[in-house]
Amino acid sequence: MDAEQHKILGNRLFAEKRFEDAIKEYTSAIIKNASVCVYYTNRALCYSKLEKYDPVISDCRKAIDIDPTMVKAYYLLGQALTEKKQHTEALNKLKTGYELAIQKKVSYVNDILQALLVARKKKWDDDEAVRLEKESELLRYVKGLVEKERKELLEKVDPNDEEEIETINYNIDERLSKIQTVFVQSKDNAFRREIPDAYLDKISFNIMHDPVFTPDGITYERQSLLDHFKRNGYFDPISRNPCRETDLIPDRSLRDAIEDFLKDNGWAAGN
Repeated sequence: MDAEQHKILGNRLFAEKRFEDAIKEYTSAIIKNASVCVYYTNRALCYSKLEKYDPVISDCRKAIDIDPTMVKAYYLLGQALTEKKQHTEALNKLKTGYELAIQKKVSYVNDILQALLVARKKKWDDDEAVRLEKESELLRYVKGLVEKERKELLEKVDPNDEEEIETINYNIDERLSKIQTVFVQSKDNAFRREIPDAYLDKISFNIMHDPVFTPDGITYERQSLLDHFKRNGYFDPISRNPCRETDLIPDRSLRDAIEDFLKDNGWAAGN
């Protein structure tokens, strides 16, 4: 049995969800011909289904070494890196995969875009968890200083002077309450956010990743517009004027503004 036959058998086993068996066939194909990147990405997809992300990463890197334009490899690699919390590289790989997918007009470009948005959201979630933990540590530290001050003040007071003791405790409790309020308000403000309307796609109403504008000056998410062309014909959805893919102009300034917004508001990637 040659390498291609092993791949074909692996594909059949994959379709039957027999991922471990499919991996064995793709491995046999690689042993017989290690220069075909599809064998690696097919095996990587099996590992991904089994949530074994380290071999996914290894296989995808090998596939990219063989063919630096292999969209599927960047897509699977970005997803695996996201699961391993290697967020910066995950975003870079998915962005590369998305750009190649647009160039090659692959059918699953929306899946790549969704993976990119998920990666952004998970990075922000992890960064936010670290920030909140640091904030909690700071709150505990500040409260500790105030309690230390309470103890020092009470040690200087006559134990029988109930009025002075009550005054000290009242003032310290008031200060602790104000400190707690400041931290709570800070946390509340962090979630009182809205996505600027200009950042939202006028078709899907999701935040845009790759904004483009039509000859009428109306901005859309590129892939949403391409999907519209396929479904409905070549015209601007709002102006109804003729418009084709070749007429679209990247809105780089808006894309940069959205990138900056998402760095501090990664929650918006899931909206």
